[in-house]
Amino acid sequence: MSTIINLPNTIWRDQLLPATFAGQQFHCEANSREGGQRAVTHQFPKKDLPYTETMGRHAMGFTIRGYCIAYPFNTDQPLYQRDYRRPRDNLINTLDAGQPGVLQLPTQAPMWVVCTQYRMTEEERFGGYCIFDMTFVEYGKTENPAPNVSAQLLQASQTMIQRVMTVMSQGPR
Repeated sequence: MSTIINLPNTIWRDQLLPATFAGQQFHCEANSREGGQRAVTHQFPKKDLPYTETMGRHAMGFTIRGYCIAYPFNTDQPLYQRDYRRPRDNLINTLDAGQPGVLQLPTQAPMWVVCTQYRMTEEERFGGYCIFDMTFVEYGKTENPAPNVSAQLLQASQTMIQRVMTVMSQGPR
């Protein structure tokens, strides 16, 4: 971490983290986070007051403007290279994979997310530079995973076969 000397209240700068998604670094120009509660408002005929029912929180959403840019010289870090196309292509491949991953933004805690949409823009007049507009949503977890019916059926049939074989091996009674 670098420290900015003679500037008061710069602790947040000293704690900035590199922006990454699923291990792929990018520069973060801007980011926003969306949240809130899911609510249903019930309105009744001949009643002046509605009733609002909260249904739990919304999944966190993130909108990020990131970029990859040519660095003046090559370093050991994949993001800091003279050829910006390598980190660009790595990020595109990761976003296209459609798999969930950890999103780390410079000033926020990491979160398990999936990319729902992205746009990569390059302009000739800005050679060596590309912009990513990315949208992520909290991945969460499945609380009640769907049962694996075929595995359950296979297990039940194997149990039944073992019982039948045990009874048959005992002979007539």
